Amino acid sequence: MAGEIELSDIRTLTHVLGHDAQGLFGRAPIGRIAAPRSFNIIAALGDSTVQQMHLDAAATRNRAVYNHFFVGNALSGNRIARAYNFGISGERTDQTLARLSAALATDAGVLYISEGINSFAQAPYTHAVTGQTVPAATVGASAFADTLAKVDAALALGLRVIVVLCHGAANFTAAMIKQLVIYNAALRRMAELRPNVWLLDSPAILHDPATSPTSIVFRTGYMRSGEATVVHEATTGAYFVGKAFARILGEVMRLLPRNTVDGTNQRANGQQLANNPFFNAAAGNAGLLGAGGSLAAGTAAVPREWLFNRLNGDTTTSFTVGVEPNADGNGNDVVITYTVTTAGGGVRIDQDLAGTSPNGDYWMPGTVLQGFSRISVAAGSTGIASVQTSLDMNGTLGGNSTTLTTHALLGDLASGLLPSTEGYVFEHATEQIQVPAYSARAYLSFRALNLLCGTPGTGTVRINMPQLTVISTVAG
Repeated sequence: MAGEIELSDIRTLTHVLGHDAQGLFGRAPIGRIAAPRSFNIIAALGDSTVQQMHLDAAATRNRAVYNHFFVGNALSGNRIARAYNFGISGERTDQTLARLSAALATDAGVLYISEGINSFAQAPYTHAVTGQTVPAATVGASAFADTLAKVDAALALGLRVIVVLCHGAANFTAAMIKQLVIYNAALRRMAELRPNVWLLDSPAILHDPATSPTSIVFRTGYMRSGEATVVHEATTGAYFVGKAFARILGEVMRLLPRNTVDGTNQRANGQQLANNPFFNAAAGNAGLLGAGGSLAAGTAAVPREWLFNRLNGDTTTSFTVGVEPNADGNGNDVVITYTVTTAGGGVRIDQDLAGTSPNGDYWMPGTVLQGFSRISVAAGSTGIASVQTSLDMNGTLGGNSTTLTTHALLGDLASGLLPSTEGYVFEHATEQIQVPAYSARAYLSFRALNLLCGTPGTGTVRINMPQLTVISTVAG
């Protein structure tokens, strides 16, 4: 038998028997051995609750603040190294099965599933795989069978799985709510019986206590109100579900030290392109303070290399800039106190790299870049729609001026506010973005802070260790 296994094509083997470094004997799927996966890489599969984790569904460069996925990542210490988005708005649990193979074919070690709402809303329907009619009276069990198939396929390949319990929609009838309860109850039982499955209980956070077997009521301000059906998280709801998601990510994923720099990792070495990430009063170009800005007491000068301004089009915001030693000894914090009087106002901190030498030599076509920062918001800070990091680049591509942008947690004026009742720390990361084959490069702009207020507000934010990182190609 041993000889037969040794001579067998590895593609015909399904499992391997053996022991690990601790001497524990067991049986493992061959896929877990033949295709190593990182538990810090995640493939997200589902409906619009997945698709909307990015604001640009096709390009997936701009992460949304009014979806819990990347909010939870920022609150977890930025554990997700890469996220694949396989969400399509409007699809049922049977339809999302069509993309399961693509999700499992990635290098993701974690499968994230959020679905179910459309199955309950569209029943009865013809199942996309079996061709059978799914009656409204049994859609909960059918949807669960679809989700279970995805979970078991992922587990068989050695992945860990996160499933979001379905929160439903405000227009669900009593019959639909009954099927929703059946679906969620089955998911809870599944997680009890299977290892390496985590459940995110979003209904417990989003549903108001007034919710009943005949009516779903969401907590005030937790859901987007401008849509025909109340079904998607607003920024407030995304934050509180994101807190629960962050706890799950802390169990599923390792903490990666990606949001720190030290004295060796400066622009001169070509792997970190932001000048003066420590906000020192060191040699270099003088910092600039735009209209509305002033220096806080005890701060003698604007940190070198950095530009401090209101957001574009904002003519009324006032803010102070202070520099204080970081409590953990990681350089300095820039402390911004803001007073925004008009919705859409805010503050930005940025620096630009020209497309010509010597700066252009650091971001040649093909270079892959990613922006990072640590932003702390003090309790009591009001009016904030989003507070995040971004980068954009511009050059001539195919004869046209072309700009590419990536945001860490972008918001807008219509999707609610981050809470003022508590302080929080976002470990920000943009998506990775590759410099195109520009025939001429104009600029690369790194915005370490974009503070946007959806209503008038005041408060304090701290930013520490912003970095514009060149993704290493040495490790592959």
